[in-house]
Order: sequence, then structure tokens, then C-alpha cells
Amino acid sequence: MKLRLLALVLSALLLGGCASLINRAASSFANDLEAAIRGYDEPAAVAAALPAFMLIMEARLESSPESAELRLTTARLTQTYATLFSDAEHADSARRLSRRALHHARIGACLHSSRLCELERLDFDSLDERIASFDSRQVEPVYALATSWTGWIAAHSDDFRALADLPRVETLLSWVAERSPGHDDGAVYLYLAVLNSQRPPAAGGQPRKARAYFEKARQASAGRNLLINVLMADSYARLMFDRDLYVDLLESVLATDNDEPEYRLVNQVARARARELLAETEAIFD
Repeated sequence: MKLRLLALVLSALLLGGCASLINRAASSFANDLEAAIRGYDEPAAVAAALPAFMLIMEARLESSPESAELRLTTARLTQTYATLFSDAEHADSARRLSRRALHHARIGACLHSSRLCELERLDFDSLDERIASFDSRQVEPVYALATSWTGWIAAHSDDFRALADLPRVETLLSWVAERSPGHDDGAVYLYLAVLNSQRPPAAGGQPRKARAYFEKARQASAGRNLLINVLMADSYARLMFDRDLYVDLLESVLATDNDEPEYRLVNQVARARARELLAETEAIFD
């Protein structure tokens, strides 16, 4: 499974979806800082700044441990740092941070609603029954929990017990997509697209379903989020061994001069990844 893709999805998109949480949970300064991070075009500078902000959020939790919104915001920022700014040399750190993020997300979700407590302990039939009791008030915490959970799985991809949780995450994300299709600017479809691009049809995969999710994500983004094409190339096009689509998608990323502040950091990451993948074209399709 290409769990590296799940980490890339999570890391680049989490920053785009936590403004509403920060608005409620932290000061106006925190909200302004979050917007500045998303609009900054130098990932290295963001990597250097995020730890200090994470500690500020942890300090706020010391005085407000029962704040669901603060817990979920801290989870998202911690997972962002764990996945976007870590590599093989820092795998242990990424695992520790992802555990911390998931810990906060689970507590925050449970504080928001008792229906969201201990979902990881439920069997699949019980999980389906529990999800049937959710309503629109649970969309934000369920999404925050599912994305943090995805990051934890990606960081522990060598543990089959972690991989066994993927169907639970997909079930939660599918519920979010059905209940609120435009949530997080349609990013929920991108998670679902990658999750359904992990296996070829002969092995039980559903690439047609994956492509449909990619197209929904592209439609929701209206071309603003260049990461969608990168992930479509690196998962769907590679899975289907479609070299032409692979190259077209990546070249379109490099040819697009998109400088919308809301996607500036995400698109810088996407362009860098597109260059790496284009350089690997011969090795992949030879």
C-alpha cells in the first residue's frame, strides 16, 4: 500500500481545513497565524515555526483540557508537522507525533459527543450502527479524527494492526462525504480517492471508484489545489500503468501559475513532488 501518499495528502491538506476550529478554540492571533502558514510559500520556514505554535496550543490545553475544539486543533497541527516535515531520517519522531495527534483527536472527538468515543474499539457492525446515529454536528470532529487517524496509520505502515484500521477510516470519511460533500473544500474526496487507489482490480481494488473521487476533488477545488493532480498521477495513473495520464497530470502542475494565498504552501509542496515524480517516469514505466 502506498501509505506515503496518505501522509502526503494529510500533511498538505490539514492546514487548509482548521481555520474554523482555531477561530473557536484559540485567540485571533492563532487564527491569523494559521492563515499566514497556509499562505506562506517557503515550506522550510513553516517547518521551523510550527513547533513553537504546537507548544502554545499544548500550553493552552494545560488550562483548558476539556475543550473539544482546542484538542482537535492541536491534533491537526501536530499531525501536519509529523507528516509534512518528516522523512525517513525522522521516522521515530513522526510516529511519536502521530500518536500524540491521534490521542488529542480521540479525546477531542469524545468531548464533542459521546457518540464519538472509542470508535477504534468497535467491530465493523457496531461501527456502522454508531455512524447511523451521527448528525451534521459531528461532521467536523469526525473529519478531524479520521484525518489524524490516517496520519497515524501512515506513520505505522509497518504494523499490520495499524493497517487493519484503514477500513474504519474509510467508513468515517465516506460518511463525511455523504453528509457534507463540500467539507474542507472537497478534500475529503481526495482522501477517499487515494484510499481506493491502493490495489489493482485483480487484487480487489476499485480504481473506477478512485477516479470518480479524484474528479470530484478536482471539481471542488476548481484547479486551485495542485496536489490533486500529483496524487492522481502517483496513485491512480501509476496503478493503471497509464504513462500518458501520469505525465500529463504532472506537467500540468508545473505549467500552472496558481498563487492563491489559501493554497500557496500546498501548491509549493505539489510542484516539488511533481518534479520528483517526473524524474522517475522512465524507472516507473520502463
